[in-house]
Amino acid sequence: MSRTLPKKASAASNVALLEARDLKKSFLAGGQELTILDGLNFKVEKGESVAILGASGSGKSTLLYILGGLDRPTSGLTLAQGQELFRLSEPDLARWRAREVGFVFQYHHLLPEFSALENVAMPALLAGLAPNQAEELARPLLTRVGLGQRLRHRPGALSGGEQQRVALARALVLEPKILLADEPTGNLDAGSAKMVNDLVGDLVAERKMSAVLVTHNADLARQTQIRLELVGGQLREWAG
Repeated sequence: MSRTLPKKASAASNVALLEARDLKKSFLAGGQELTILDGLNFKVEKGESVAILGASGSGKSTLLYILGGLDRPTSGLTLAQGQELFRLSEPDLARWRAREVGFVFQYHHLLPEFSALENVAMPALLAGLAPNQAEELARPLLTRVGLGQRLRHRPGALSGGEQQRVALARALVLEPKILLADEPTGNLDAGSAKMVNDLVGDLVAERKMSAVLVTHNADLARQTQIRLELVGGQLREWAG
């Protein structure tokens, strides 16, 4: 069952910020084709937040990676403001990801030898900013996520929740248009999960970003405007 969002009044409404058209993703397993995304259609408009729920193994993370240009579909189209992502060269696709998308994963993937400030500044450094400019962007974000007193701490000296807050700040340092989060609270205790949930919701709203959140966490899902469930390779409205 595909989903199409209501049309907006402006002429530009036909061009979604991010869109999947007739998306299919299959794998070979035991000599047989296993299809986990089956003709899926999906749109995210500017400023819209979407939660995608579903059973483990249903293809939620795969869908997120395809939307973010990290994995290629078997067939179908992935479009960013009308541009077909997988027609881009690999360097151009990498530049699009770096400029337009902030990623947060279940496991934070912080660089252990660098401080919290250096980790958050890293995307800006890779984009060509001078170290002092990169840190000027990173510092207020770390303060915003409650880590203004932990700038020089390395990941090993931070709790799991603090590490995930660093990862969230890193995802936002270049002010991307869309946040893609894959189980951002899946590896945290209840207290840390609530703090990260609240921060994700608040920061997405403050920055008027779009967001797609893959999650098992009903509380996080309820903070989004739209809640969908991935079942049988298709998205449908979540009944939770």
